[in-house]
Amino acid sequence: MPAYQVALVKVTNRTPGFMEYVEKSAEALAKHGAEYVVRGPAKAVLEGEYLEGRAVIVSKWPSLDAISAFFHSDDYQSIKPLREGSGVYDVATYESAS
Repeated sequence: MPAYQVALVKVTNRTPGFMEYVEKSAEALAKHGAEYVVRGPAKAVLEGEYLEGRAVIVSKWPSLDAISAFFHSDDYQSIKPLREGSGVYDVATYESAS
């Protein structure tokens, strides 16, 4: 069953490694069989304030196990430190409703 990884990101400091992280994490995600559904800031925040200044990243995966395998892989764990000090990252997984 398809699953989704959702990240809410508030970039507070565009560190030297941040753009490298963005590029390399996208390559690793595709290599592990996922695709982006949404990636970036809102075009318009219609209600509330929480999403103002935050990016939303939604990726579709073959399964929850595939997300876990990616997240804990040496491939991703070697890239993840590039984002250190660049902001606040909230990441969760969700099963498909259908």
